[in-house]
Order: sequence, then structure tokens, then C-alpha cells
Amino acid sequence: MCRTDVIVITILLMFVPLAVTACRSGGEGFRGTWKLNPALSRLNVPAPQSQVVRIIVRGQNVRMEQEIVNDRGERLFITVAARFDGKDYPVTGTPFADTVAYRLTGTGAIEGVAKKAGRVVVNETAVLAPDGRSLTVTYLSHLPDGRTVTSTAVFERIED
Repeated sequence: MCRTDVIVITILLMFVPLAVTACRSGGEGFRGTWKLNPALSRLNVPAPQSQVVRIIVRGQNVRMEQEIVNDRGERLFITVAARFDGKDYPVTGTPFADTVAYRLTGTGAIEGVAKKAGRVVVNETAVLAPDGRSLTVTYLSHLPDGRTVTSTAVFERIED
């Protein structure tokens, strides 16, 4: 797999869970543990072997703890602590983004912007299913070579 593929998959998978936590009742409906369902997702890069995300919500404060095992078996542990105020917050555990900012766009939806060295690398829109059991996230990834790639990921709740 080329470096561009690694960048895209890491960017795609690191921001999903945090973004969706703000969607309903200050994010309370998104508390718990979520797992990527590669069979339902349409990723433009190889799917990871696994991705599990734990989301902790306290009012407008959200913490995401994520473990990704990529398609080559490499593990990433990514964390973000943020608020949903459109300001940039630091991301740790990945070399592909420095900050992420989120803002609510309506009931059950949020937009996120990830940056590396001040340059936007991903725009995302996350939507919670009406039954609260799955999340669908659409990504627009801005690659270093100037190309833009769109992908969709589906996460399923595995623990409340």
C-alpha cells in the first residue's frame, strides 16, 4: 500500500466517532463503544482489520479514545478531547492531523474539519441513525497531491 493510502485511511478513521457525539442532546445519545463495519462502508482505501472507539460525553465536552489496527496489522491509539464550538483542538496518536474542529449543523448531524500544519486535510459530515444503533460518516479527504477523495464509513454500537 502506498503512503497516500495510509494517509487517507488514517484520516478517515480517526475523526468519525468524535464528530458524531455532538449530534443529539449534547452528545448523550452517542456515549458508548462503536465498531467500524467494513462490509457496510465504502472506503477508497483498504479497510482496517479493526477499529473500536470509546466515546465519553459530559455536556459539551467530549473525549474519544480509539484503537485502530490497520490492514497491515499496525496499531494506532488516537485520542481527542474537544468541545463543539468550531475551535481547533489537538489530536494525539497520529502523524496525519494536528487538530480537529467541530460544529453542530442540525439535529443528528455535525461537521468536522481536521488540519495538519494549518492545512485542511478532511471535511466530514456525521449522521446518527434514528434508532441510535449506527453512524454514517461521509468524508472529503484532501490529499497532499491535490486530489480529493470521498468515502463513507458505517459504525455500529457494540456497548452503551
